Amino acid sequence: MAGPVAPKDPVKKRPAIYLMYDKQIYANPFRDGSGVCFLFMDDGRMPAMARMVGGVEDEEILKMLGPTDEFKKLVYGIGVSMINDKGINGEFVLQMYGKKDVYNSGTSLKAELTSDGTEYLIPLSDVDWTGDDDRIGQIRFHFKESGFPVTVMVKLYLNDGYTAPEFVPSDPVDVNSDRYKELIAQSLVSMGNFERLNKAIEKAKRGESVKMAFIGGSITQGAGATPINAECYAFKTFKAFDEMFSAKHNTEYVKAGVGGTPSEFGIVRFDRDILRNGYFLDGTKSDEPAREPDIAVVEFAVNDEGDETKGKCFEGLIRRFLRMKNMPAVIVIFSVFIDDYNLQERLSPIGYHYDLPMVSAKNAVTEQFYMSKEQGRIITKDQYFYDRYHPTNLGHTIMADCIINLMKKADEAATAVKKASDLKAGTFADAMLKPISKGLETYKMPEKALMTDHFEYVSLLTIGEESANIEGGICINNGAEGGDGFGNTWSVSNFNVGDFSDKDSASQYAERDFDLFGTMQFSDNRRHISGTKPMSLDVDCKLIMVVTLDSAAPDEGCVDIFVDDKLVKTVNPKEIGWTHCNAMIIFDNDEKAKHNVKLAMHEGDEDKKFTVLAFGIR
Repeated sequence: MAGPVAPKDPVKKRPAIYLMYDKQIYANPFRDGSGVCFLFMDDGRMPAMARMVGGVEDEEILKMLGPTDEFKKLVYGIGVSMINDKGINGEFVLQMYGKKDVYNSGTSLKAELTSDGTEYLIPLSDVDWTGDDDRIGQIRFHFKESGFPVTVMVKLYLNDGYTAPEFVPSDPVDVNSDRYKELIAQSLVSMGNFERLNKAIEKAKRGESVKMAFIGGSITQGAGATPINAECYAFKTFKAFDEMFSAKHNTEYVKAGVGGTPSEFGIVRFDRDILRNGYFLDGTKSDEPAREPDIAVVEFAVNDEGDETKGKCFEGLIRRFLRMKNMPAVIVIFSVFIDDYNLQERLSPIGYHYDLPMVSAKNAVTEQFYMSKEQGRIITKDQYFYDRYHPTNLGHTIMADCIINLMKKADEAATAVKKASDLKAGTFADAMLKPISKGLETYKMPEKALMTDHFEYVSLLTIGEESANIEGGICINNGAEGGDGFGNTWSVSNFNVGDFSDKDSASQYAERDFDLFGTMQFSDNRRHISGTKPMSLDVDCKLIMVVTLDSAAPDEGCVDIFVDDKLVKTVNPKEIGWTHCNAMIIFDNDEKAKHNVKLAMHEGDEDKKFTVLAFGIR
């Protein structure tokens, strides 16, 4: 294709749809030392951005921002510019996904960018198309260096016959205004019982170390935050807690978000990702023995659509925290997608059942999205959402402020009760404080689960070499046994990898804690390349789960899972369409029993690939 050129006036007069306007991205470090920012545009993301940023409401035009052929009919050319203070030039790429090979057979539209804000044009008529393009895939910005913020603009100039609405930039958001404070106040779903939270706050005030752990999906991982480690809601919440309450600034931080995964995967990786050392605010790693958290924040309100138990695994995760010896405070936060979707109605009854403090970003922002500025709107969707699913830096700030508001209220309530401790019973002030005092009563866990207690403790079984087991689970190569401390025991024997004997280096990565680099999920894994020998193991347990790797690669095959030689599930790793961890239940029984579990390549797929990452057992 021809190189990009600066657009001339006739092009600028064409109607254009803004996809990004003064959008903040970050040159994230890549494994080769360069910088890169990925922005996925498939799965309805580009139409969502055109609606959110460009104000497009024409459904016919929005439908054309998906299939490559329709995109080519609509778009004359792509205008791109960027600014960064380091003066580092970069490259813009719009990658089309292919029909035969999703990531490799489509066309990549490219433009070399200078750092001074000059707009460069990619005319679609100049592109050398591969002929195997299926749909819009992703936008990337590449840099020779990493570790700096960048402001970008991307707009689509339209072909003759198409129109776009006039673009009107949003007003800046004043986070110190009274209206913003009202917005944050609306996020409070329930104070619940905050006795455990108050204990953690008092512990911090005494100068003792308090461990804060955050577990969830990609929003907890930090997606949309630039940079992902310092602008995510988890870090901002942790930092605010440390600055507000910690006498010695020794709050410990653990961030355990993994993109695209529900609480069903969260319960499998719980011990590995939560019960480990974290970091302090000054960036030093804790050298204390790994310990249970004092405060746990749980965020699965948009990921748990993928939980096949429809809330049971989420309840198991909550119960796992609540039954810890350290008795941590558990806070539930409900995040939200651009279409106002979340699972608050499904998950909040679990929070109410366990009398948990809960906050909701949806309650805070969605109603005012549809107001005019005169009616009281303070933030637009374009300002809150980085893409269809994830918040911007400002959106992450709002999520953090929702939790911080809850913490402040808990602390203020405890202070008010202490000041009134000398009041005589029956006084007006005493009566006013009774509702507050109830929230500070000693927390008592309900005797019965709302749905089930089957998922409150699941042990992670890894498949690495016993001497090289670094995943925080229990290696099953030579058999294993264990229990949950509540009378449930299990054992594994006769583990055989069969023809699942290779290793996969393409597993999902997630940025933990302060990291800008992702950590590989299950570097100890087993990959099938070719052959008919199944992976098999004998188990004596109530529940068994398997974690596999989804992929869009064309050479991936399906696996049949058998229990006692009976087919119970066929797993297609290409069903989801991208690389990520997929946890699934093989069986869940009330009583412990012995079973043989076998994973075999589906008939006809014996020469295809498939990766098994780990198992979960109870």
